[in-house]
Amino acid sequence: MTENKMLVDTSAWIVSFKKSGPTKLKKLLKEALDQNTAVTTPYVMMELLQGCRNRKEFSELKARLDSLERCDLDPAEWDSVYPFGYALRKKGLTVPTLDILLAFLAIENGYTLVHHDRHFNMIAKKSDLVTIDFLSP
Repeated sequence: MTENKMLVDTSAWIVSFKKSGPTKLKKLLKEALDQNTAVTTPYVMMELLQGCRNRKEFSELKARLDSLERCDLDPAEWDSVYPFGYALRKKGLTVPTLDILLAFLAIENGYTLVHHDRHFNMIAKKSDLVTIDFLSP
């Protein structure tokens, strides 16, 4: 487990890119980038990169994301993800599969999940997920 590392969800990145985005979020992400504590996944990278407006923006964002530590599921971990998703469903949660995967990666690696997505608050209430929530102003 790695302490002080933050897995940053797509929702947090997108809000931070906006001029009107939360100042506290922008500050947190800047510090995480400066201290090499921001972590990403191929799933988040895919979501962010598919939203680029042109090739230049794509190339610049890809280079920035490539500089981050990356975590992903290894094949053996899938046998733990399945029951995690099942347990959440049995606790009454129906959330996007990608959110389940990111929550699982955060829990398994000891990361704090930084987000702007209500699904992660729901998952945190029913699991060991630790989050920093930027939904509220």
